[in-house]
Amino acid sequence: MSNPFRAFRKLPAFKKFLVVLTLVFFVAACGVAGFWFAESKAAEKLQRVFSPLGTLLTGKPEEPTDFPNPLNGVLYKASEAAAWKDLLPLAVIIENHTEARPQSGMQRAEITYEVLAEGGITRTMNIYLAQETALGPVRSNRTYFLDWVSEYGAGYSHVGGSPEAQSKVQSYKIKDLDQFSVGSEAYQRVSSRFAPHNVYTSTAKLRAAAKRRGYSGPVQIAMWNFKDKEATSGARPAKFNVKINFGSSSLPDYRVEWRYDKVTNTYLRLNGGVAHLDATNKKQLSAKNIIVQYLVTTPDPSGHSRLRMQTRGSGKAIIFRDGRAYSANWRKSTLTSRTRFYDTKGNEIALNRGKIWIEIVPTGSLVRYN
Repeated sequence: MSNPFRAFRKLPAFKKFLVVLTLVFFVAACGVAGFWFAESKAAEKLQRVFSPLGTLLTGKPEEPTDFPNPLNGVLYKASEAAAWKDLLPLAVIIENHTEARPQSGMQRAEITYEVLAEGGITRTMNIYLAQETALGPVRSNRTYFLDWVSEYGAGYSHVGGSPEAQSKVQSYKIKDLDQFSVGSEAYQRVSSRFAPHNVYTSTAKLRAAAKRRGYSGPVQIAMWNFKDKEATSGARPAKFNVKINFGSSSLPDYRVEWRYDKVTNTYLRLNGGVAHLDATNKKQLSAKNIIVQYLVTTPDPSGHSRLRMQTRGSGKAIIFRDGRAYSANWRKSTLTSRTRFYDTKGNEIALNRGKIWIEIVPTGSLVRYN
C-alpha cells in the first residue's frame, strides 16, 4: 500500500503547493458542512473537494459514478457494477398479511409492486438485482404477477399458486423458482412463525438454484427515464402525505400512508397506521418514487375470492416524486413490454434515481394526498 506522505515529499514544488491549497480548502469546507448536509447531494460535494488530493498523490483520475442500475437508475462506478451487472434479476413474492410483518429484505428491492390478493389483503412482488439480502415470508403466485415478471425476464420465487397462474408459468416461459420444485435447496421454514407465514430464502440461494437450472443473466431491461438531479431543498414542500385505499372495501390493516421527508427527499411507509419496518435492519421502509397505477379489477370466475386485473392496455396513474403529485397515464402493449408512464402531454415521466414502489389499485380506489 503506497505511503501518501512519502509520495508528497517526491512531488514538484508547484504540486506540493496545490496539495496544501486543497487541504486548506477542505478544512474551510468543514465549517459549512452542516449546510451542505441539508442537501441530498452533500456527500458528492465533499467528495469533489477531496478527490483532487487523491488524484495528485496517485496520478490516477477518480473513477466516474456513471453506470446506471437498469431497474432504479441509481448510478454506480463501473468497478462496483461489475458485481451485479451480469446477474439474473429476481422477482420474489413476499406477503403482507399482518402476521407476516415485519418482512425481510423488501427495502433492498429496487422495485416493489403492491397489489390485492384475496379478502382485502395485499401482497408484494419485489425485484432484485444489485443488493443481496434475506427474504420472506415468501407466498404464492397469482396470474397478474406474471405480466410484471415478464417485463424483467426475472427468476420467479414463490410458493405454489392458483391453478391458472401455475399453468401460465409454463406457457409464459417464466424462469421458475417455485418452492414446491426447488425445496430446501433454496427455501426453509422458520420455527419463529406459524405456517403459511414462515417460508424464507435469500437472493444468494435463489441465484444458486437458478444457475443449476440453467437460468442466467444478464437480461436486457428497457430502462425507465430518470432525472439527472432531484429537486433542491428550496423547491421541496415542508410536508406532503399520500394515503391509499385498495378498493372500496379496503381493510384498515392494509391501508397505506406515505409521509414525505423533505431532508432526504424520500417517502416513509406506514401500513395499517404504524411504521412499516424491514426485519433485516429494523428501519422504516422508504422510497424515492411512489407510482399509483389504476387497473380494472374484477372477481375471478374460479372463485376463492381471487381477482383478475387488466395489466395490459392503458389506464390512469399518479406519480409522486419530490413531494409533489403528477397526473399520468400508463401503457403496456404485450406480455414482455415494459409498463411505461406518461404525463398528460404524452411525454414519458422521469423518475428520481432510487427505490420505486408501485401501488396497484382497483379503478376508483380512494387516493388522497396533500
